[in-house]
Amino acid sequence: TVLVAFLPTFANGFVIWDDDLNFTNNTAYRGLSPAHLSWMFTTLIGGHYQPLSWLTLGLDYTLWGMDARGYHATSLLLHAATAVCCYLLIVALLEAATFPLGTAPDARRGARDAHRHGDPTRLHAAAAFGALVFALHPLRVESVAWVSERRDVLSGLFLLLTVLAYVRAHAPAEAAAARRRWMLASLACFVASLLSKAWGMTLPLVLLVLDRYPLRRLARGEPVRTILVEKLPYAVLAAAAAATALAAQASMPEMRSLTQHGVVARLAQAAYGLVFYPSKTLLPLDLTPAYLLETPLDPSAPRYVVSALVVIALTVAAILARRRAPWALAALACYAIVVSPVLGLAQTGPQLVADRYSYLATIPFAVLAAAGFGIASVGRERLVALAAGATLVVLATLTFQQTRIWHDSLTLWTHTLAIDPTNHVAATNRGWARQLDGDLAGAIEDYTRALASNPRYALAYYDRGSARDERGDLDDAVADYSAAIELDPRDGRPFNNRGYVRERQGDLTAAVADYRRALAVAAPEWPHRPLVEGNLARAGAALAASRRR
Repeated sequence: TVLVAFLPTFANGFVIWDDDLNFTNNTAYRGLSPAHLSWMFTTLIGGHYQPLSWLTLGLDYTLWGMDARGYHATSLLLHAATAVCCYLLIVALLEAATFPLGTAPDARRGARDAHRHGDPTRLHAAAAFGALVFALHPLRVESVAWVSERRDVLSGLFLLLTVLAYVRAHAPAEAAAARRRWMLASLACFVASLLSKAWGMTLPLVLLVLDRYPLRRLARGEPVRTILVEKLPYAVLAAAAAATALAAQASMPEMRSLTQHGVVARLAQAAYGLVFYPSKTLLPLDLTPAYLLETPLDPSAPRYVVSALVVIALTVAAILARRRAPWALAALACYAIVVSPVLGLAQTGPQLVADRYSYLATIPFAVLAAAGFGIASVGRERLVALAAGATLVVLATLTFQQTRIWHDSLTLWTHTLAIDPTNHVAATNRGWARQLDGDLAGAIEDYTRALASNPRYALAYYDRGSARDERGDLDDAVADYSAAIELDPRDGRPFNNRGYVRERQGDLTAAVADYRRALAVAAPEWPHRPLVEGNLARAGAALAASRRR
């Protein structure tokens, strides 16, 4: 079912949305030699430390070369495996909830009573429904159909295995030796998840929530000290991953300071994000790869105020109902904990929210969907089965359509502009796609459109400068490169390009100065450094020769 819903991904290629940075313009990952492996385990390219993800991508290259279909096949198979793990985890969590589906909670009645009442079939059917809701939901498309997000599906698979092994370790009937083996397996999977992407860094807090419900370890008489000490290895690994992730993000020029994006604005953004993912889970329409963060953000805008009120109301309601409905507080807490690193409290990039951030965060909703299916189906099996089947068909259809949007860069960004005509990132990316196709007039039109929406977007000036340069409008190209430099003086590319234009205009002194400035502001590992050094050597020699004459 999952493979059918995502079938269009096999016709998709790489897109201008980090795929160019990571794959089409990057030779460092292309292979599994010692040099390639060294790069994979040391690079922070794109603001992520993800050596295991790079390892799978390097394997893809050895198998498929630059045929994107092979990369998509790997991501889809990993997602399907994650769906299976989601099913197994939901089964384990529902069994641990200590009451048969469709009856009132009773801590004295557990899985044994469920088996006696013939509920295992309903439980497994419910778990299958919940796992399919997770796997077939169109919010998953960005993580699965975008090759750069391999890290999502790989880290998600290992993180679910981490939690599954942890839950199995704490099953009431588990022997001590088996419990130790499960815990070691859980820690090993956690390491693998963090080496694929660091977003599992909040897992120790999630495990504490699960200890409370549905594992009920305190109610079973386990000492608090034992429960806390048990989390230390997870906490150490999570802290190391968090520190690495922070260093990786800090290396990105898009990371915003508190001066650029204040505390109140970040809290408003976080509240909006907390409401956005559940709302898009219920109504997954108008999904795009770029929901842009306005600058400056106005916390008093209606959508932020309403979001904050909803968050407060749901939190208060869940706390008040914690005894009668402990599942509600546990699900909301797990959701908020998992999504917290990507709510904008540490803001990097132009996004307000992103579909990909829902990949793990909304799994608690899949568990609730499974539980709701099981309870509702008591005495109404056929009706509930029909409703569940219809729901899955609708989700699969939306996912099929959403996957086709990622076919190529022009399709992707044209779709985004249809939803948000003022999206300057989408306009710039579509402009670059048009420029690569040789449509310079269309590219310049898109870059100009982007600058009309955001006059301070340096990349649009840089790209428009390159299009004008390619068209032969050298004076206009210099003006655009200069504007890009003024807005982002840390980027060496416009310095180099302006230097090359000035060199062709005969201004060798200015060209040499630009090349030197490009090398001065760029990082030592800048991939364009050899090219710029060559440009500087050529222009410097020409300048010296002209002076001798």
